Amino acid sequence: MGKSGSTLARAVTAVVMVAGLIASITTQAAGAADLATVRARAQTVADEVTELERRAQTLEERKQSLDDRIVDLSGEIGALESEIGDIGRKLAEARDLYVERAVEAYKSGTSGTRLDSLLAAETISEFIAVAEINSVAVAIDLKRLQELEGARVAIEEAQDELDRRKQQQLEARAEVEVLGAQLQTTLDDRRASLRDLAAEVEELEEQVRRDAQITTPPSGTRPSPSAIATSDVPAGYVSTGVTFGGVASWYGPGFEGNLTANGEIYDPMGLTAASKELPFNTLLFVKYQGRGVVVRINDRGPYVGDRIIDLSQGAAETVGMSGIGWVDATIVVKN
Repeated sequence: MGKSGSTLARAVTAVVMVAGLIASITTQAAGAADLATVRARAQTVADEVTELERRAQTLEERKQSLDDRIVDLSGEIGALESEIGDIGRKLAEARDLYVERAVEAYKSGTSGTRLDSLLAAETISEFIAVAEINSVAVAIDLKRLQELEGARVAIEEAQDELDRRKQQQLEARAEVEVLGAQLQTTLDDRRASLRDLAAEVEELEEQVRRDAQITTPPSGTRPSPSAIATSDVPAGYVSTGVTFGGVASWYGPGFEGNLTANGEIYDPMGLTAASKELPFNTLLFVKYQGRGVVVRINDRGPYVGDRIIDLSQGAAETVGMSGIGWVDATIVVKN
């Protein structure tokens, strides 16, 4: 914000320092301040709920991905188990055939292996290790046994690797499950808080509406704009000496009946204004091209560029401003 912004900032500081000179805050303003505070809290909690819901969705997607992977790994492990079973049967058949031919070779005297040592072998590996059969047919059977044994070992190693990976996936899923449960507990708590705050906001809004309807004068009681435009601080008000200047704009059409930031029902023809920084109910003497009017701050804004104040339609018409323009403002109090 440029020079006007820094001036306005000093004006805000000054108006706080001379708070004793400013009109006391009404019960309606206090209720509106409560409403603004609760709304801000509700928005904060709503943002937390949104973030928690996003994280919960991410965890749910992660859990589903892990479930899918676990199913895939279980299928792969099952297929390997079936393959190991087939190889086991083939190994048993090959061993029976090998023993049968080894016995025949022993009887015919073509083997240097003692038959009792051969038959005493407890595993295929031991069986192959003690075999010294010279028969061509038996040698072919032995090679077949070796190939099947190698295939079985390879498949079992692959199965062990899949088992390890599946265990990792199960552990990861268990961790996600715990995190999800913790997050859901927090989410339920924040949702409950948000419901309570929403109910409190609704109650305060209703209270502020009732107060505004009681305190806002009927439209017919508003003074004529042409009758109240002055070139200097009007009678009944005194300057605090705090002044600043900057670009102003105005608003009205489309906002009639809405709640202002302090909870009043917006009257576009009332003599009010919006400021981003000045306290509610601050009185300003706003002057544009020689014509001035006293307005009361009851809303927040403007939020465009470096504009310092947003006049109501009635206030803008009083000083003759039809668009945007440079205004000089002085903080005043009733005398």
